[in-house]
Amino acid sequence: MTVADSFKNNPGKYIFGSAGSIIAIVTALFTVDARYAHAADVEKDKVQTQRVIKDTAVILRKQSLEDKLFEYDVKRAQTQDRKLTPMDTAMEARYKRQLDDLKAGKALD
Repeated sequence: MTVADSFKNNPGKYIFGSAGSIIAIVTALFTVDARYAHAADVEKDKVQTQRVIKDTAVILRKQSLEDKLFEYDVKRAQTQDRKLTPMDTAMEARYKRQLDDLKAGKALD
C-alpha cells in the first residue's frame, strides 16, 4: 500500500492529523511569543519608572528644603533679637527660592 492509496482510503485521518499538527504549532508559537517581553512594553515600563523616580526626587528635595527652612525658623526663634546672621538670611532666601521653583514645577538643578 502506497501513501497515495492510504490517503485515498483514509482522507479523514490525514486531514485531522494535519489540522491537529497545525493547531499545535500555532498554539506553541503564541505561547512562546507571550512569554517574552515586547519592546513597546519594556519602553513603556522604562518611561513610567523614570517618571516615578523624578517625582520621588522632587518630593524628597521639597521635604529637604522645608526641613532646612524649619531649622532656620528654629534658629531665629532661639536668638534674642529674632534675627539671623547675614549668611543664614542668604541661605534661607536661597532655600525659599528653590522651594518656590519646585512648587512652580521647574526642573531640579
